[in-house]
Amino acid sequence: MTDTSHNRRDFLKGVTLSSVGLAAMAAEEIVLAEPLQTAAQAAPAPVSCAVIGLGPQGREILGSLAKLPGAAVAAICDNYTSPAYVKRAQDIVPKAAFLDDYRKVLALPAVKAVFVATPTHLHRQIVLDALQAGKHVYCEAPLAVDLADARAIAQAGAAAKTVFQPGLQYRANKMHAHVLKFLRSGAIGRPAGGRGQWQKKGSWKRAAPSPEREQALNWRLKKATSLGLPGEVGIHSLDVAAWFLKALPISVQGFGGTVQWTADGMEVPDTVQCVLEFPRNVRFLYHATLASSFDGTYEVLCGSDCTILVRDQRAWMFKETDSPLLGWEVYARKDKIGDETGIALVADSTKLLAQGKEPGKVGQDVSKTSLYQACESFLDSVRANKKPAVGALEGFQATVIAAKTHEAVMTGQRVVFQKEWFEL
Repeated sequence: MTDTSHNRRDFLKGVTLSSVGLAAMAAEEIVLAEPLQTAAQAAPAPVSCAVIGLGPQGREILGSLAKLPGAAVAAICDNYTSPAYVKRAQDIVPKAAFLDDYRKVLALPAVKAVFVATPTHLHRQIVLDALQAGKHVYCEAPLAVDLADARAIAQAGAAAKTVFQPGLQYRANKMHAHVLKFLRSGAIGRPAGGRGQWQKKGSWKRAAPSPEREQALNWRLKKATSLGLPGEVGIHSLDVAAWFLKALPISVQGFGGTVQWTADGMEVPDTVQCVLEFPRNVRFLYHATLASSFDGTYEVLCGSDCTILVRDQRAWMFKETDSPLLGWEVYARKDKIGDETGIALVADSTKLLAQGKEPGKVGQDVSKTSLYQACESFLDSVRANKKPAVGALEGFQATVIAAKTHEAVMTGQRVVFQKEWFEL
C-alpha cells in the first residue's frame, strides 16, 4: 500500500466530525440497522431475470432474489428435469417458468438478465451465448476451470454493451467496502500480513439415481472439472487479499490432502493450506477444510497500528497500544473476541447518523448476506446500465489466483505468478 497521509487526514477529519455527533446522542437499546430509503428507492423498477443452474448455489441465488424488491424471476433452468429436483427451486420462486435448456431462456425477449450458476466447467458457452443474445450476465466465481475459458468469458464480458458481473460477492458487500475505507485511509498502519479461513464440515459427494447423474452431480470431486477448495470457495478470500492490499500476488505455495472424506472418491483435497506472497514482504495465509466447522469463515489483515477482522456482515478493529487515537473509537461498541477486545465497525454509519441513530449501538443486519448484496448490486447496475461493483478483469484475475493456488496445492510446488497471466 502506498503512502496515504493525505487520505488519512481526510479520514480523521471525517471521523472527528462523526464523533461530535455521536457524543451528542443517547440510545438505550441495540437495534438493527434499517436502510435509509427515499420513496424512489423503496420501489425499484422490476428487472425480469432468470437463473440457469438449480444446484445449491443456484438455489442460494434464488433465495436472495426472492427477498429483493424489483427482482422479477421469470424463468429457472436446468438440464436435469427430475420433478423433485425442480420443485426445490420452484418452491422458492413459484411464479417462474421452468425450462430444460438455457438456449430457451436466452430466446425469451422478456428476460433481460441471467444468473449463471451451473458447475464451473460449464460456464463458458452459456455466458458467451447469453452475452451474444444481448442479456446482462452475472456469472458465478470462478469464471471457469480452464484459464483459456476464463479469459474468453472475461474478454466477452469486457466487450459487451450489457452488464457483466463476476460473482465475487465480497466486492459488493458493504461491510468489506467499509473496511476498505479504513485500509485506504492508512488507519491500519503498515500492512504486516493477513489470513483467511473457510471451515465447514461436510462431504461434497452427492447421491444420485443413476451413474450418469452421479458423475454430473459430483463435478467438484474431479480434477478435470474442479478447482477444489481454493477455487470453489477460497476465491472470495483470495480476492479480498488482493483487493485490500491493492496488489496481485507474486507467488503461492500450497499444501493439501484428504483427511476426512477418504471414501468419497475425491480427486481434490478436502483440506488445504496456502501461503500467498505479495509485494513488500506481505504474506496472506489461507486455510480451508471440509473436515471441521470450527470458527467458520473470515478474513484478517494485520497492520502496525491495528488488525481488522471481517466476518461477512460483521467486522472489528483491534488496536495496538501505541497506535494513534482516531477519536471516534471512544464511542464505538466494544465486543470481546476471544482474549481481545474488538472495536465494532458498522457499515453505513453516515446513513445511521442521518436517521438519528448511534452506529456504536446499532446491531448488524446479518440477513443481507454478501450474496444478497451482490445480486442487488447487479440488478441496480442493470437498471442504470452502469459499471458493476466488480468487472470482467477483476473476475479473471481472481480466477487466475484461485486456479494457480489450486495448482500449487495439487503439485506441492511453489508457483511464481507471471504478469502476462493476469492480462486479458
